[in-house]
Amino acid sequence: MGPSFVIERLEFQRGEVWYARCFKGLVTFLVGHSKAGKSTALEALLYPLGILTATVMPEVRSCRQVRLVFRIAGTRWQATRSGSNPRARVSLKNLDDADEIERLLPVTSAKAGETTAGAFVQDLLGLPQAARGATRVGLDDFYGTVMALRQNTIASEFLGGGKDEARVLTLEVLLGLWNEDLAGLEKNASEATTRYRAARSALAAFKKLRDSGALADPDSVRATYEQKQRERLAAAQRWQKADAVLKVAVGELGRLVALHKEAEAQRRKTARQAVAAHAKVNGAAADHARAEGGLAALLRPAPQDCTCCGQPLPEREPSLCQQCGQRHEGVVDRRERQVAAARAKVDRFRLRLRGLEDAATGTTAESAEADTAAAAALTARDAYDEGHVQPARKAAQLAEKEAHGLNRDVAQLKERLESADYISAQEKVIKTAMEQMDAAQAARDAALSAHEVRRKEVTGRWSEFFLARLKQINSEVETAYVDPVDFTTRVKERHTADKTFAESSVAGGPKVATNVALLLALRDLGRVDPGVRVPPLMVIDSPLAGLGAQGLDRETGLRLIDTLIDIADDSSPDGYACQVIAATNDALPHPYPGVREIRIDTDHRFFDHAPRRDS
Repeated sequence: MGPSFVIERLEFQRGEVWYARCFKGLVTFLVGHSKAGKSTALEALLYPLGILTATVMPEVRSCRQVRLVFRIAGTRWQATRSGSNPRARVSLKNLDDADEIERLLPVTSAKAGETTAGAFVQDLLGLPQAARGATRVGLDDFYGTVMALRQNTIASEFLGGGKDEARVLTLEVLLGLWNEDLAGLEKNASEATTRYRAARSALAAFKKLRDSGALADPDSVRATYEQKQRERLAAAQRWQKADAVLKVAVGELGRLVALHKEAEAQRRKTARQAVAAHAKVNGAAADHARAEGGLAALLRPAPQDCTCCGQPLPEREPSLCQQCGQRHEGVVDRRERQVAAARAKVDRFRLRLRGLEDAATGTTAESAEADTAAAAALTARDAYDEGHVQPARKAAQLAEKEAHGLNRDVAQLKERLESADYISAQEKVIKTAMEQMDAAQAARDAALSAHEVRRKEVTGRWSEFFLARLKQINSEVETAYVDPVDFTTRVKERHTADKTFAESSVAGGPKVATNVALLLALRDLGRVDPGVRVPPLMVIDSPLAGLGAQGLDRETGLRLIDTLIDIADDSSPDGYACQVIAATNDALPHPYPGVREIRIDTDHRFFDHAPRRDS
């Protein structure tokens, strides 16, 4: 039997208030009609331990925290988990050792080697971490197989209805039949057998190719291989030479590209200068034209008619103005001065215009020369690229392609050359693989032989306890048998033919009895066999659905109650009896010593109407 596992109370926090449900005694029944919340309570019972398969109902999600106070091997522990966030870390605290630090463990492992809350509790229960192939069993597997029978599977599934591989491995661990060394020997034997078969298959495939003529003569392959080696070396040398020529050509092309860029920059500069010079010439020409216009206006004769009415002006004295008749001095001198100033301005603008025209002519010539130089540089660059660089690049690419092609040919020929001697080498591989396989199988078979004896002995005693427990529940059972390979059951009642477990029940009652009896028998076995490490705790959801009926169903239910109380009376090796927490729709027919009932209904629900923790 494994170490004792006793639940003291389930606590839960809503708002700032803590509430608690206590499980005093070793047998507790949650009594209430369907939909009263019994399954919700039982699902939440081990939820704080980090169970992943527990159904998180709304009543649980409404709790800030859910806490379980329990004892394992006499040591009191406290596990706390968030109700609203099932992925939050679990707090595990040793209540008997104030110096021991509180552990905050994840529900699922995110890093290699990280211990989860479930793995920690599993270690406390003395259950090893077991794996076979891709199947690994953890606390959830033990919980769903032998610690709890759920309402949705108890009447129709075999021990929770999980995957067969996980169920078998879980029961092997509990029965002490899982051996890590044996598992390693089985793995080695399987891998050695796989290698041997693969080696034989490869040799058979090679011989098939040889017989079909797909493989060439080894000497011919070797000669072709050596010739291709020489061709590959020559091609590599040609590639190196072509690549060197290409690098020189690319370097020269780079120089020509740089010269063209420089010439193009000079062309653009001189073009801008020519445009600026012509703009200055145009401005100077405009200034000169305006100056000549002003001079021409001064040189025109004075008007002979009145500028106001257009009538001929009268003859006046030389000292009087012809138009207004007023006297003035120095008319001729002032006009001459104006004309002289206008002539000087025209001459000045003419000289400036000629200078700018000469400069523009020079700038235009420089621009034309720069255009010619840039065009010549572009032509030289393109001609060199077409005449030298492109042919050199093409030659290098062809040489590279040829070299790579010969590399592939050489590699293929090397494989064919190696395969030419394949048969003798592969026969040695097969011989070695066969020797390794035989040795691994011998080691496995030797260990397995002793293991099988133990397996049959354990399942044989389990079958005896299984039959005894079934007869307590149903006196009509005549024989019961647990298969030593996959642990399925065969049950035979009087006046019926043999039936496998899967065929033995459709209505539910017999399936329930078989599941419960098998778990009770497993705990009976644990008390007499120290190698069996089953936790002495049973959580059973609604095994007594027909307790309120009359006749056979009622009698079977009463016998089942007696059987559960009977298993709770037997103590585990460390002094604690098996604890049973079950749910039923109907109240017990009469009080049982040491048995507690927690009545729940619509007006007195497990979570909503629980007493405060301090009360």
